[in-house]
Amino acid sequence: MKIRLEIRAFEELSRIDLHDLLALRSRVFVVEQEITEEPEVDGLDPQAHHVLMWDDDVLVGTTRILLQRDPIKVGRVAVAESHRGVGLGSRMMRAVGEFLGPRSAKLHAQCHLESWYESLGWRRNGSNFDIVGISHVRMDWPPG
Repeated sequence: MKIRLEIRAFEELSRIDLHDLLALRSRVFVVEQEITEEPEVDGLDPQAHHVLMWDDDVLVGTTRILLQRDPIKVGRVAVAESHRGVGLGSRMMRAVGEFLGPRSAKLHAQCHLESWYESLGWRRNGSNFDIVGISHVRMDWPPG
C-alpha cells in the first residue's frame, strides 16, 4: 500500500476528487449500511474541508470538517471496505486531530465505534441517541 493523505477546502477539490469522495460515502453509508433516510448529498460539502486518503490513485478514505460550525463538526468518516482493519481510519482521524489542534469540535459516532474514537482522543458527551435507526453518541474534541 502506498497511502497519501491530504486535507483540502472544497474549492481545492478536483471534479474527480468530488466524484470519488461522494461515491465512497455512498458505498459505505447507502449501500453497506443501508442508510437511506438521511440524504448523503446534503448541501454541506461546499462549506467543508475534506480529508482525502488514497492508496495509489484509489480514494480509500474520506472525512469532512465543517469549520464554520461552533463547535466545528466532523462527519462522514468513511473507509473503503477493502482497506478496513489495517489502521487507515486511525491514521485519517489522527490527521483530523492534528488539523483541529486545540479548537473545539464534535462528531456523532456510531455507538459501536465509541471506544475507537476514545482511543484517538475524542470524549463522549451525553447519552446515546438515534440517527436513521442507528445508535449514536456525541463525541467532543479536544481531549482533556
